[in-house]
Amino acid sequence: MTKPTHQDAMVMLNIMQWAALADLESASRFIWGDKYIKEFEEFVKKYPPGTKEYSRVLRFCGYYETIGTLWKNELFNEDLLFDWLLIKPSWDRVSGFTLGLRAETGEKRMFENFEALAGAQK
Repeated sequence: MTKPTHQDAMVMLNIMQWAALADLESASRFIWGDKYIKEFEEFVKKYPPGTKEYSRVLRFCGYYETIGTLWKNELFNEDLLFDWLLIKPSWDRVSGFTLGLRAETGEKRMFENFEALAGAQK
């Protein structure tokens, strides 16, 4: 186990501040709520691009993609990160959306760091 540094703590606090400014709380409430649809095709039928629900899911995935990019490039302490966030359950909840969006856009790298991060969390 690697001991987190003061710099890791500052990164964590900056990420938390960004989440608050980006209203990640409303995105999380939607994704974990009863109205969220895990299957991409059904989700897009009910919440097409441009809706606040679609935007919330993109914001949620973008948040975790950013954290995953920091982790992949060893810019954030892994032990602190995995102690702080439950990434795997978040990925499992939105994986249908992310994989469907990848297929639709043909962009295989979309949210790849979020997916890798979830796979690394024990």
